Amino acid sequence: MEMHHAGHGDAGTHTDPVCGMSVNQEVATAKGLAAEHDGTTYYFCGKGCMLDFNDEPQHFLDPEYVPHM
Repeated sequence: MEMHHAGHGDAGTHTDPVCGMSVNQEVATAKGLAAEHDGTTYYFCGKGCMLDFNDEPQHFLDPEYVPHM
């Protein structure tokens, strides 16, 4: 399985697609806060953002969606 990383910033840093926070890939993975959708791995700041994303991934991946807390 090929892994792509969404919202990639500095090495190991990604953007939570729900709230826009910077997320450390290693920390998120260790805490179980990563999810795959259509072959891309997304990382989350917390369980709430991950659950919201898993419920409606297309909503959060819409180019017009603006991440907010």
